[in-house]
Amino acid sequence: MKHVIRISKRGFNVLDIDGKPKEGTSDKAILPHMLQILAWPYILGAKKQVRRYSLAIALNKNAVEVTNECLHEISTLFEDLCTIGKYAEKCGQKHKMHQLFLDVRNHIRHDFREEFDVDTKSYKNARRERLKLDPRLQTDISFEVNSIKVGGIRIEIDEINTYLAWVEQIMTTIMNKAKEKSYVE
Repeated sequence: MKHVIRISKRGFNVLDIDGKPKEGTSDKAILPHMLQILAWPYILGAKKQVRRYSLAIALNKNAVEVTNECLHEISTLFEDLCTIGKYAEKCGQKHKMHQLFLDVRNHIRHDFREEFDVDTKSYKNARRERLKLDPRLQTDISFEVNSIKVGGIRIEIDEINTYLAWVEQIMTTIMNKAKEKSYVE
């Protein structure tokens, strides 16, 4: 069995890729129902990562193993949350957590990993300030059953779950409107 996602470029028919583009299709309209379709895998992934984080923190393994598993789970979780946030913003929905999710994601995936000792970049220093990181530390992440703490910022797992419920409702509303307008079946 083969599973495929295929979305044509504007003006082309996904069922007839060799055909010519339709006239008058060069405008750059944002189609929220398309963004909604693209957001769902990341919503599902974020929900899975929350469950995996909760399982990892509850394990009766040694501290190093639990810490490593938790770091992996939150790295993936915040990647998914940032992707969801981008799609929500393109659909005109802003949330107070979007910048925090982006800051945590970039801290883990860039500051902490790739640019370990590079402190000359102003955006990195601004992010460190927003996360309230001690300037003497490269990173400061702690894992608890009900929260994740990065620097001086604590993110409750319930806040993440509330955010995911919020974005799910938005995406469901977008899909229902698209069905009403016969954009999707």
